[in-house]
Amino acid sequence: MRLLFVVLVLLNLLALASAQGWLGTPSSRGEPERLSNQLNPQRIALGAPEEPGAPAQTQAALPAPPPSPSPAAAQEPGQPDRAAPDAAALPADTSPSRAPEPPPQACVAYSGLAESQADALIASLQSTQPDLGVRRSTTSTPTGWWVRIPAEGGREGAERRIEGLRALGITEYFIVQEPGPNRFAVSLGLFKTEAKAQQHFAFLRNKGVREAGVAPRTATVYRIELRGPAAALATLEKSRAGARAGATRSECTP
Repeated sequence: MRLLFVVLVLLNLLALASAQGWLGTPSSRGEPERLSNQLNPQRIALGAPEEPGAPAQTQAALPAPPPSPSPAAAQEPGQPDRAAPDAAALPADTSPSRAPEPPPQACVAYSGLAESQADALIASLQSTQPDLGVRRSTTSTPTGWWVRIPAEGGREGAERRIEGLRALGITEYFIVQEPGPNRFAVSLGLFKTEAKAQQHFAFLRNKGVREAGVAPRTATVYRIELRGPAAALATLEKSRAGARAGATRSECTP
């Protein structure tokens, strides 16, 4: 019994020390002491009890969030306007475009022209179709055969030969007056074929003419080649320039 009494006394002492905080554990000081130990107790607002069905007002006291800045307002001051670029300010389309195809080319040749005809055709082209390419060439074409005494000694030499022909009874002759190597030659006859010319030459030799001979009679003819757009050449052929040429027309390589 004495041991049990001692144990109860020790337990009571231990409970008293724990209640007084002697053992290091703070004891409860009551509701007023807890209120005084809270931080900023003046900020606690006590409201009326919420009635059933009333809307909640817990969010009314919170400050409204600031409006989100628009894209234009978010732009820093002093910076250039970053709005969508105007369509007129956009760079032009620089993609390469297909080049137009060149017009078809053609070539037309006029041959058999005299010098005056060739000059007239070229002069007309320079005024009406200056973009056409023009090429001019000459050829010698035999126009017949003639029996003649070559030129020698100028006009005086030709006159002496005429006196000799008259003495032999030859009356058909004339002196060539055209400039060139045959000027002052004595022509004794023009023929379309060489056979006719040789026949007349034999007749003159029988008469005693020894200085005569047979030679082809040639003439210089002109050829004009025109190169350029086919439409321009077609227009030329319908004009007077192409009509009055009076030459042989043929196609050539453009």
